[in-house]
Amino acid sequence: MESSLAHRWLLLPALLLTFVSCQQTEESSDSHGKIETPEMNLVFLDGSKSRLADLKGQVVLLNFWATWCPPCRQELPHFESLYQSYKDQGLAVIGVSMDQVGADFVLNFTKEAGLTYPNAMASFEDMEKIWSAIESIPTVHGFGDEPTTLSTGSVLMMPTTFLIDRSGRIYRKHVGPRDRETLEPDLRMLMGITESLTAS
Repeated sequence: MESSLAHRWLLLPALLLTFVSCQQTEESSDSHGKIETPEMNLVFLDGSKSRLADLKGQVVLLNFWATWCPPCRQELPHFESLYQSYKDQGLAVIGVSMDQVGADFVLNFTKEAGLTYPNAMASFEDMEKIWSAIESIPTVHGFGDEPTTLSTGSVLMMPTTFLIDRSGRIYRKHVGPRDRETLEPDLRMLMGITESLTAS
């Protein structure tokens, strides 16, 4: 079953080209901050539970990933770096593992990867049912420098990351691996940090 999910990742380039070609091409800045995040229960690796709505008041980086996904693993240290830099300034980083292995395996993986931000587990089916129904989300595909287009909230293509503002509205969706430098300016803007970003 895990290998079938890995096969989905191997099809990513072809699917991405098809998906992008079917998208609306207009700039979607008018949608920023207008789309409510869906109701979503979070079941964390330590067994605790919460809701996405409980994070209102914080800026949220919500990342859908899996241990078998190389681009997902590539971006995890960048998310940890952002979390350490901004967790005291209103940033919540939440990972959602889509693995079909047990929570203990994923928990050990996050520990070995040095991740300290909370990670939950969920199934593709449940998450796709919740997120794919959302339309007209400003989305950046590929490696982060492509133009913003409109798409659904589908999380089938991984990694997928949502930036959510303090009011619980979706600011932007990213499909593909991201680094700190790509996401940091938007996160700082959403947190209301006006000081110029200096190299760390």
